[in-house]
Amino acid sequence: MINHHSWIQAVRRPEYCRTVARLPCLHDLRPKIPGRLVRLAFRALPGLLALTLALSGCAAPGNGPEPSADTRSSSPALRDDLFGEPPEIPEFEEFIALDPEQQDEFLDFFHASRNSSIQPHRRIHVYLERYLDDIGFSDRTLSVSETIRTGQGNCMSLALATTAFARLANVEVGWQIAQSEPVYSSSGSVVYSANHIQTRLYLPVDASNRNLLDFIRPYILIDYFTSNLPSIGRKLKENQVIGMMYQNQAVETMAEDDLDTSFWLLKKAMQHDDANPDLFNALAVVHRRAGAPDTAERLYRYTLDRFGDNLLVLRNYHRLLIASGRFAEAEQINERIVALDDPDPFPLLALGDEAASDGEPERALAYYEKARKVAPYLHEVYWKIARIHIGRGDMRSARHAIEKARKNALVDADRQTYQAKLWSLDRMAERN
Repeated sequence: MINHHSWIQAVRRPEYCRTVARLPCLHDLRPKIPGRLVRLAFRALPGLLALTLALSGCAAPGNGPEPSADTRSSSPALRDDLFGEPPEIPEFEEFIALDPEQQDEFLDFFHASRNSSIQPHRRIHVYLERYLDDIGFSDRTLSVSETIRTGQGNCMSLALATTAFARLANVEVGWQIAQSEPVYSSSGSVVYSANHIQTRLYLPVDASNRNLLDFIRPYILIDYFTSNLPSIGRKLKENQVIGMMYQNQAVETMAEDDLDTSFWLLKKAMQHDDANPDLFNALAVVHRRAGAPDTAERLYRYTLDRFGDNLLVLRNYHRLLIASGRFAEAEQINERIVALDDPDPFPLLALGDEAASDGEPERALAYYEKARKVAPYLHEVYWKIARIHIGRGDMRSARHAIEKARKNALVDADRQTYQAKLWSLDRMAERN
């Protein structure tokens, strides 16, 4: 758990509440440090390394058309036989269910006479402000009851918690993905691409506003962990959010090498949203890891044909071709990768590592600095920079880089490791 005290900031802006037809989170995205719950109140005016996977809230929705029966039937057959018996997977309603005590606590607050003058959607925000203000960040997509009980979760978990309270209060809720670059992070052999999900609480419809069009209907945008994200995003449908919830859990279990559970979670996600290219990408990765590269390749090719060039899919397909010794085809894929805008820092880090191994610290530092500009939130970047400075005897620059690494680390163990390295530098300085 990140022990940053959260706080609330209310931002009021007279602008249109946009509806953009069309998640997977993280926080300010620059830097990647959690620490606050934000309410953005809108009053509408008339007028990889080994693999790369997307997380929502911490995933990007499909850009392609709504799937037709013909499209679904043309997708590659999956190898269910490789992944054992399906485990019990909770339904969405179970996942967002509150414990009886949590329900009672909220409803007592919501229906209290002292709060009756507050509009219902604002009443939910006030409750969140009081009871989820000091939430801590977790990289797991937790159930709503567990999120509230433990006081931690990622932004998907917290968006779902907001959804649960809104349903109890019979307040209409919506979701959107913040319009910002994805955040990249790594865990073992998995590189994550994460976007940030936000929740809308709409002003209830009554006689005074029932004729308002959807795109000018007032709402409050609930955002956890940051005050700097854009307020406009891609609106999501409930089936997309549900699919991304299962997708998050699938990626998390894959990072733990539990391929069987990951596969069945992805199939569950597909039942809700089979127009998300990230789901096909993740299924391809699971099949490759399970020893079915032919199925993985068919999934990569299908995804690219259906949705167009996608950085995550291209990177993983490129690695599959390299591992198969098909270097000419891999180079063709690489040309498509180069043509895309790339906010992913990990290829730059890999090039820097190669240069460092080849005894070229200046070239390595140049790659690391480029990665830092792309992803200043990554603690790994600063540690790699620090190692170059240590090798050159520039302890002052090394200390500065390690301090940045410690500041950006999300996990207590990483922060403690960087603190130990700082102490080691201090001891070295004393001896000299």
